[in-house]
Amino acid sequence: MKLIFKTFFIVCISIVQINLNAQYRFIKANSSEDDRLISTNLGLINTNRFYPQSAELIAQTQGSNSNISILQNEFSNKNFNYFSWNNPEYLGNKKIKFTNWDFIKKLGPNSLYQNPNRFYSWESKDRKDYFVINPVLDLSYARKSAFSDSLLFNGRGLEFYGQFGDKFTFYTQLMDYQADYTKSIDNYKDSLHIYPGIGKFYRNSFNYVDYFYTTGYVSGKLLEKKEYDSTTKKDALVYQIVATFGNDKQFIGNGYRSLILSDFAPPSLFFQVNYKLGPFKYQNLFKELIGDLSIDSNKILNKKYLALHRASLEFEKVGLELGLTEMIVQSRSNNGFDANYFNPVIFYRAVERDLGSGDNALIALDAKYKKGPFLFYTQFVLDEFSVGKAFTTNSYLNKFAFQLGGYYRPQLSFMKQGYLNLEFNQVRPYTYSHWSTNYYSSYNQALAHPLESNFREVLFRLFFVPQNLQRWSFRNITSFAFKGFDLSGDNYGSNIRKSYYTAIEKNNAFIGQGDKSSIFNTFNEITYYAMPNLLLQFTQQFRSQSNIRQSNNYLYISIKYNFTQNRNQYLF
Repeated sequence: MKLIFKTFFIVCISIVQINLNAQYRFIKANSSEDDRLISTNLGLINTNRFYPQSAELIAQTQGSNSNISILQNEFSNKNFNYFSWNNPEYLGNKKIKFTNWDFIKKLGPNSLYQNPNRFYSWESKDRKDYFVINPVLDLSYARKSAFSDSLLFNGRGLEFYGQFGDKFTFYTQLMDYQADYTKSIDNYKDSLHIYPGIGKFYRNSFNYVDYFYTTGYVSGKLLEKKEYDSTTKKDALVYQIVATFGNDKQFIGNGYRSLILSDFAPPSLFFQVNYKLGPFKYQNLFKELIGDLSIDSNKILNKKYLALHRASLEFEKVGLELGLTEMIVQSRSNNGFDANYFNPVIFYRAVERDLGSGDNALIALDAKYKKGPFLFYTQFVLDEFSVGKAFTTNSYLNKFAFQLGGYYRPQLSFMKQGYLNLEFNQVRPYTYSHWSTNYYSSYNQALAHPLESNFREVLFRLFFVPQNLQRWSFRNITSFAFKGFDLSGDNYGSNIRKSYYTAIEKNNAFIGQGDKSSIFNTFNEITYYAMPNLLLQFTQQFRSQSNIRQSNNYLYISIKYNFTQNRNQYLF
């Protein structure tokens, strides 16, 4: 099976290299770029969170602004267009101060600091071919107000990305971290033997957590067709197939949390294909996951695999999109992927039943509706369902999760970009768990919500960019969760790693059972762009958890250079 799995990927990559039309780097869900994107236009939110920074996407971020030529050459509080500055291959090069130094000029037009966002680059005359090397910094320090707890991130690395001959585009980032975590994160590690969002780590001589964090992929269009639209006087997309192969995270959903697939677990090997045919969208995703941290005979961590496909239909004129997702987690004794799940359009549950396997199958429904400055969204995940007991008891077999949320984008004269987001999440006990190691996780961490199961959560987000201070932004994330934890080793349905066969109460499983706890977390962040790719952040965070009687207040300062991802895994 391993040979089949590898051969499949090699064939797909060979196809990509022959037919690829390049795309730029991807905008990650809940990143600084994502905040800037959706605060510009709520209609740009993609449920698959598949955002190649293509020329088409960048053009939509410019809105009705007709003075792009000025924005391209000016970096000030009143004129800072994030996507214009960060996509020179589409909107031209920009020069600021040090770029015009005689020393820089002598190095040539295609070398050092061709653009402040490109430390070293090579670019062809038609700008269709380019190669970039950038240093990356991710530095954060926070001290608890009582000076008994702190947080530290010391991350340095490099990113490489490029496009050659209109054949393929690639992106990779390598980071080396030393970190000191807060007490709540240390508590998470003590119970699960892993830190959230990362894989293998060790303690260095200074007693800091030391680890590598790497992502990388190649991506591009396998097929594409456009037709001229006489109404809009532009080329309209008829169909498109985009393939991506690499090692990274994915996210499916319109909000901050996802009950289908989130970016909480560490990056892992994946192959993804996105299809679009008129109003119909389809996604295939295959991921290699780490199981329960046990090892095989070769002392390699045991693996399991996720096969996921999502189909959606978009009714553009009324602003409605309906989606259906099917996920299955499977493992085999040889650590191989079952080739039966390679079929891109078959129903996985039918295959799983015919195989007589112990694979874990889930299905999900989602919807999104946009009207004016509002956007509403929902998710419903069904893990297991007992028809006979659905309306008479709280059976432990009724395992499902529900999300409801909405955005509002106010039209205010003092606000350049902004949105408000309110979200509700509810997950019943034992959801995402399984009787085998095929529970919904990777590297012992949840593939969906970081609180896993047996909880309710209300979450609020605010993001805005002042009209006359466009190099500044403000973000607030506040969540309140009510969760039941396990007591005395019994299984109350809060830990997805425990077999649901060991449920403490099988006929009256209710949300919040067990060790009841309220978790409050608020996060306020002010960001300043000293350069288009250099962020200075000032953050305040308060977190409290009632069952362990712990509350902490932290003040952060962060410096991020060519690093845009947010640490969402620490907000739970």
